[in-house]
Amino acid sequence: MNRRSNKILKDLILGIHADVSGLEEKYNIQERTIRADIKELNKDLEAYELPVIASDLDGKLWIDTDKKVDIRAYEKFISEYDFYTYYLSKKERSTILAMILLNASGYVTVDQLKEKIGVSRNTLLQDLQELKIWFKENGMTLVSQVRRGYIIEASELDVRKGILKLLEVNGDDNYYKNGYDLSVFWNLLLKEADSLEIYEKMKNCILEEEEETQIFFADYSFFEAVTELTIVANRIVRKHFLPGYFTNEWKYLKEGSKYTFSRGLFGKISDMFQMDVREVEILYYTECLNGKSCLKDDAQKTNALELRVMIAETIYQISSCFGIDFYLDFTLYDLLVAHMRSAVHRLKNSEVLVNPLKDTLMQDYPKIFESVKQHLGSLEDYVGQKFSEDEMSFMVLYFASVMEKEKAETEKSRKVKVALVCATGRGTAQFMLAKLKTLDDMIEIVSISSFHNMREIEKNGTQMIISTILLDNVKIPYVEVRSPMLEKDDILDIQRKVLEIREGDGGDSKEREPEITSPPDVNIQGAFYDLLNEERIQVGYEAKDWEDAVRQSGNLLLSTGAVEPGYVDEMVMNIKKNGPYIVVCPETALPHADTEKGVIKEAASLLRLKHPIDFHSGVNDPVRYVIGMSIQSAESINRAIYDLMMIFGNETIKKKLDQMADTKAMLNAIKQLENNYNKEKDNEKNNWQSRQKLSGSVFIR
Repeated sequence: MNRRSNKILKDLILGIHADVSGLEEKYNIQERTIRADIKELNKDLEAYELPVIASDLDGKLWIDTDKKVDIRAYEKFISEYDFYTYYLSKKERSTILAMILLNASGYVTVDQLKEKIGVSRNTLLQDLQELKIWFKENGMTLVSQVRRGYIIEASELDVRKGILKLLEVNGDDNYYKNGYDLSVFWNLLLKEADSLEIYEKMKNCILEEEEETQIFFADYSFFEAVTELTIVANRIVRKHFLPGYFTNEWKYLKEGSKYTFSRGLFGKISDMFQMDVREVEILYYTECLNGKSCLKDDAQKTNALELRVMIAETIYQISSCFGIDFYLDFTLYDLLVAHMRSAVHRLKNSEVLVNPLKDTLMQDYPKIFESVKQHLGSLEDYVGQKFSEDEMSFMVLYFASVMEKEKAETEKSRKVKVALVCATGRGTAQFMLAKLKTLDDMIEIVSISSFHNMREIEKNGTQMIISTILLDNVKIPYVEVRSPMLEKDDILDIQRKVLEIREGDGGDSKEREPEITSPPDVNIQGAFYDLLNEERIQVGYEAKDWEDAVRQSGNLLLSTGAVEPGYVDEMVMNIKKNGPYIVVCPETALPHADTEKGVIKEAASLLRLKHPIDFHSGVNDPVRYVIGMSIQSAESINRAIYDLMMIFGNETIKKKLDQMADTKAMLNAIKQLENNYNKEKDNEKNNWQSRQKLSGSVFIR
C-alpha cells in the first residue's frame, strides 16, 4: 500500500463514492495505475479475509459486501502495515525520520534507521542532510558524531512542539470527526511518538475527566487534546522533563477551570504509571488546553485562541477533500493560518480586499473554490458575516499552490518503465541491474530481453529502452550505453532521457551524481575471488591517510607482479585529478589507473584498514576496505566489479569480513561466497530455460 491507495481505500470504507475516471483526475495518473493499486489492495484484503474492492464497466468502485462495512475490521487491517509493507514516499520518509529523531532518547545510528525503515544507507544519508536544514529552520540542531550517530539538540519545549506539529499537520481528519483511524502514515507517525501505546488510554482519561468536570471539548479540540496528552505522558514516563522555571512563568494558569481539568488528568496518569507528576507538567498541559474550544463555554469565543482552533479545523477539512499533505512544510501551513486570521480580521472590520485573480481562480479551480466556500461556515458564524468571493479566492490561491506543488513533485518522482536490451550474457545483464539500482527512484525495470524480442518489450508497457547495442527503427525512446559497465556519462544520459519522458523537457532539471546503493540480492559469481590470492590481501594495515592506503593497495599488486612501479603513483594521481569517485559504496574504495599506465595482468588486492580513513567522498566515508584494481579491459572486468558491488555493498557480508582474523580467513570467506552462489546456480540449472520462456526473457550468449 502507498499514500494514494490508502486514501482510495479510506474513502471507499467510509462510503464516499469513487470512480476510476475521477481518481485519474484527482491524482493525475493513468487508469492502469489505479487498476494496479486496486489489484494490490485486493490482494492484501483477501489475505486478511476482508471484502475486496469491486468495479463495474463504468469504472465505479465500491466495497464488495452485502452487509454494512465493518469499519473497525478495516481499521485493524490498516494498523498492521509497517515500514516494510507500506511504501513511503520521499516526503513521508523524511517526516518519519524527523519523528524518530525527535523521540529518540540518545544517539541513533544510520544502520539503526536503515534497519527500521528498510532503505539504503545512501538514501538515508541524503535524507538526513536535508533534515539538518529543516531542524535548523525550526529552532533545533541535528548533530552527527562519528561512530555514535545522530541526535537532536533542542529544548524539551521545542522538541514537544516539533512532535505535535508533525502529528497535527499530517493527521487523519476522520479520527477527530468519527474516531476511525484509517491512515497508515498517521499510524506510523503516532507509533513513533507513542512508544508506550497509550493513545486510547489517554482518550479515555479525557473522556472521564469531561464527565467529572462537565467541561466538554469540541471534536477537533478533543482530537488535539488527546494527541498532546499522549505526547506529554510519553515524555514524562521516558524522563524527558520540562525545566522547573516554567512553573513560575505559568503560575497565572492556576486561576482557570482548565487547570482543574489538567490536574485531574495527571492524577489519573500518576496512578496509571505509579509516579509523581511535576507541577510544571500540569501547568504546561493547562497552557495547551487554553487553546481548545469547549462546547459549554460560549464566552470563550472572544478568545483569539478559539479562532486558531476553527481555522486549523477548516484547513484540515479542505486539505482532506483534495488529499493535500503538508508533511514537514510547517512554514506553508503557518502562512495559510496567518492569512486566514487576517481575512477574519478584515471581515470583522468591514475591510474589503480585492483579488484581481478572482475570476481566473474561480474558472481554473472551481472544486477548490466550492470546498472553501462550504467549509467556512464556522468562521462566518464566529464573525457574524459572510466572506466575499474575493476573500475566498485568496484562500483558493493558497490551496491551489500547495496542490500544484505536490502535483509537480509527483510528476517528477514518477517511475519510468524501462526495458534492458543486452547482446551479451546473463552476468552482464545482472551487473547492469545492480548499477541501475542507483536510479531506483526514477525507473522500474520491466523487461530484460534481446534485440530480437521487441514485440514482447512493447507489450510490457515499456516507456524507455536502455541498450548495449545500436537499435534501428525503434519507436520507443532509448539510450545506447557506451558499455555494460554503465559509466558516469551513461548514467547521466539515462537520467536525462527519463526526465524528458516524465516532464517533456529535462533541460532545466538538476543533474546529480548517481549513488551506489546496497543490492537486495547477493549472487557472487567468483570473478573477484579469481583476481585475488593470499599475497594480495592484508588485514589491519594502519594507514596515515588516504594516499598511504591507496599506495599500500597498489604495493600489494606491485609485489605480486600484477603492475609496474609507476602504476602505483598513477593510482594516487587519478584520485588527485578526478576526486574520490573511487569510493563506490559505504566504507569501500576501488583505486585504479588506466591500463596503459603499467598493467601487466588483471588482478585485485584487498586491504582492510585498522582504522577507517576519510577519503573526502562525503556519504561513503570513512573507508575501511581499499581494493586495488589492475584492469586490462572494461568488458573482462565487469563480472569482478559486479561481485565487488554485491560483497561490499552488503552490510551483513561486510560485518562477517570485519571478523576475519587474517589473510587466509579473508580469502576463504570470499571463496565461500562463490561456493554458495554455485550451489544456487546448480539448483537453477534444470529449470532456468523454462522460467525464461514464461517471463518472456531471452539472453544472447
